[in-house]
Amino acid sequence: MTSAVPSRASLQRWMLQLLGAVALMLGLSSPALADRVIPSGMMVGFVDSAVYPVITLKRPKPSLLRQVITIGLYEKTISYPLSVSIRIRDETNRFMVYGMLPKIAGKFVGIKMGLDSRISQIWVMTEAEATEYVTRPDTLFPPS
Repeated sequence: MTSAVPSRASLQRWMLQLLGAVALMLGLSSPALADRVIPSGMMVGFVDSAVYPVITLKRPKPSLLRQVITIGLYEKTISYPLSVSIRIRDETNRFMVYGMLPKIAGKFVGIKMGLDSRISQIWVMTEAEATEYVTRPDTLFPPS
């Protein structure tokens, strides 16, 4: 007569398989939990508009003297061309296609220029990342 109670070895095998499946599901379901390292030396700013092949950033507000001299007619935005092979990362470190660029309007980004003087990388930053990033000594800002 065989008993319906599984053996100790089969229970251990079953538990290991279950733990492996849970670990695999957790690893695949949350790649955004991986540590994100944002490169230094990028230009940062708020996106006014972004439609391929151009991104427009808001300029920082100029000094009061410059505002008086230009009678308030200074350009409030600056546009940059995008590279054909642009890489865009969202706040959770996932890559975006450039068709999704309009969704980053109003967000704080870091941009990196390529060798062809076009933007080759865009990093959409969270509020915490942005406040930390602007304190770095090699951070660049759009010319005012």
